[in-house]
Amino acid sequence: MVQKIIKYFLILLFFGLLLYNAVYFKKISEMQVLKIETVFDAKAYAKTYLLEKIPAAKKEAVAVADLLSAMKKDSKKAFTAFSHFQNEGDMKYFFVKGEGKVTAIDEEFVTLKIASGTEIKLAIQYIFGNTSRDCSGIISIDDFSNTMDLNNVSEEINKLIKSEIVAPFKTKVQKGDRISFLGGIELSQSEPKTDKLEIVPLQLEINSK
Repeated sequence: MVQKIIKYFLILLFFGLLLYNAVYFKKISEMQVLKIETVFDAKAYAKTYLLEKIPAAKKEAVAVADLLSAMKKDSKKAFTAFSHFQNEGDMKYFFVKGEGKVTAIDEEFVTLKIASGTEIKLAIQYIFGNTSRDCSGIISIDDFSNTMDLNNVSEEINKLIKSEIVAPFKTKVQKGDRISFLGGIELSQSEPKTDKLEIVPLQLEINSK
């Protein structure tokens, strides 16, 4: 009888220890701290992307003159070779670099003439959409737990472009200046219009005239 009692006691003790190790409790305050720590910081993410990752990826950008040449030869191959995108829609994005001479300045654009003689426009007023986010191919939707964070990144990048890239540029640029640029282009795959390229600037540098 005593042996049976000891046996049952040991069995109960064993399962009790298993249950104790399987169940644990956390204070509500600890859970709240954890929740706060995991809130996504879109502004910080955008700043790292624009001011650190984009300059470091400059060698990955296609020269705008080379992109235009590729488009004239075979636009389908050019899209396959150089475009980036988050989904399979018609609009694709290109990460480009180049240099040109300022031929005109207005409220919305700084117009540049590149070596081939083609004129392109740098946007300096309306910076919106996903071009700045998607053109480089650095950012992937798979990096985010939800689309809201991804969209917030676009918004924060565009704000930074206006304040950190465009604003100081606008105060100094003059007609006749030579400009080096790094930026993004949005083009329709079904109807690419390369005669009036509009570039969202990601990096701008004024060189000597």
